[in-house]
Amino acid sequence: MAIGRSALHVFDVLDRIWARDMVPWNLEQHYFLFWFIFYQGDIQRIADGLDVHRNTIQFQLDRFGILGKSEELLKIWAELAVENKKTAYELNFLKLYQMYNGKSKVTPAENKILIRLWQAGFSFKTLGAHYMLWALRNEKSKEWLQKKLGYSSHHCMRVLVSILDPNSTTGLWLAPLKPNPSEIYSRGPRNGRLKRVS
Repeated sequence: MAIGRSALHVFDVLDRIWARDMVPWNLEQHYFLFWFIFYQGDIQRIADGLDVHRNTIQFQLDRFGILGKSEELLKIWAELAVENKKTAYELNFLKLYQMYNGKSKVTPAENKILIRLWQAGFSFKTLGAHYMLWALRNEKSKEWLQKKLGYSSHHCMRVLVSILDPNSTTGLWLAPLKPNPSEIYSRGPRNGRLKRVS
């Protein structure tokens, strides 16, 4: 599950991506497109591989418009694989992602790291938690965070608190960042002090 010594480097990459005005939605799109291609469009295999309910996968693929373009995406991927046999898998995927996404702000190096992160078992849900922690540490306001993510302060607080739980998936992944209660409860996405969630 963990990415070992490279963890902090990976999080530095995510920090730079967030600083370029990208949000979790952008990388979630990358995440689900990658697994869609990896499992050749088979929703059940994606669900089994990620240990997520099939309905969740179907919802997410539909949310990002992947389901409606499934045949086209798989066809393009097959063509890229034939035309660029000597090209690295990651670069072929980046080409597909750029075709699909239109304006991709992900660099080839970042794309490669993201793919390794997904393959290591990083959950798409943890992207939002990392983004919130990054925002908190960069002193973003409550209004700024809500506008970016469309979440309520209460929801943001629940996600941030999950970072402190060493038994949660989010807590395990973000442990190398050493989050602490004082920063979560004193400088979260509110104008004042955050209240504990019961």
